[in-house]
Amino acid sequence: MGIAAKILAKKGRQAVNRIKDAFSPVPEKEPDYPLGLHLNAILRFDPTDFILAAQDLKISLPAGDISVMAVGEFNSLGISFHRFYLQDLKDEEWVLQAAESRQDLELILFQTIDEVYPDDWDFWLNDRTGLIGYKDFHTPDQVEYNRVFRNPGPNWSSPIEFQESIRGGGQNLSIAHAMMLYGRDVQMKTAEKLTEYLLVSKEEDDEGVLVRIMAGVPVNPMSLTIL
Repeated sequence: MGIAAKILAKKGRQAVNRIKDAFSPVPEKEPDYPLGLHLNAILRFDPTDFILAAQDLKISLPAGDISVMAVGEFNSLGISFHRFYLQDLKDEEWVLQAAESRQDLELILFQTIDEVYPDDWDFWLNDRTGLIGYKDFHTPDQVEYNRVFRNPGPNWSSPIEFQESIRGGGQNLSIAHAMMLYGRDVQMKTAEKLTEYLLVSKEEDDEGVLVRIMAGVPVNPMSLTIL
């Protein structure tokens, strides 16, 4: 289950067409989020990169306008991150992650492509061969992604751990992550290549624990329309 769906479940709402009722019953001051983003903001993404590389991407393009349902915050590797949990009227979910460094703002649009509820956690977290942290990761259709951090480096590297605080609809969630980021180059119809990321993360909250696998692509902040 995606974060937006969890927020709606906690709120006791099931229909996506009640989004505004669910998230704006009491006005409250919003923190200063990157690009002026906020709860209930409507986003529109430039489809150019998706069109040029769509056949080879694991992530799909949000169709039409999409709403910010919840916002997550965490710090990792000395960088402040915000995650904007998005949902459209068909219940599809995406995550727009914003990393704020001193130099620039990096945006990556993620979409969950798989959720795994392991019986054998050693398979995922073993400190020599665990999939989360290994030098490469293969999807079930044998697409290979290489570890972004400590590459080149040892065969296995410790997952990056952090605690994410999420708010939306008057509800709060806390998720403990142990993750590793992977990437690969995707040839576009032009001569350029697009990096597609794969974020593999153990997620644990008060409802349980799972492995979430998300595919993602960079987003140019200038190409994002915020309504």
